[in-house]
Amino acid sequence: MMKKLTVVLLCLFFSLGIVVAQTTKVTGNVISSEDQQPVIGAAVVVKGTTIGTVTDFEGNFTLDVPGDAKTIFISYVGLKTKEVAVAPVVNVMLDSDSKALDEVVVTAMGLTREKKSLGYALQEVKSEDITKAG
Repeated sequence: MMKKLTVVLLCLFFSLGIVVAQTTKVTGNVISSEDQQPVIGAAVVVKGTTIGTVTDFEGNFTLDVPGDAKTIFISYVGLKTKEVAVAPVVNVMLDSDSKALDEVVVTAMGLTREKKSLGYALQEVKSEDITKAG
């Protein structure tokens, strides 16, 4: 009787360990290699899934990764996407993307097109106009 109870308890203990081990908590920090500043709003996504998060104001993130996942992607506009292995703590430095962004037009319909491909007139707002004070 005691042996059966011990076996049942051991099986319960091991099955509980397996259930808990299905996800891994990954924390980390994302910074820019150009100026060593945190990257705010960088996307952190588990490869092959829709599980993801974004970095906070200090570039920190926390993500629950499934046990079978091996890599995560970290991306941000203007910086190169980086693929890193899953580990409890991940600190990533994103390099600047050398490609310059072309002119992009955002229409009222939510479509983005290049300026030269439009068949109609458009209003242009330059960065100097935005930063001009009163």
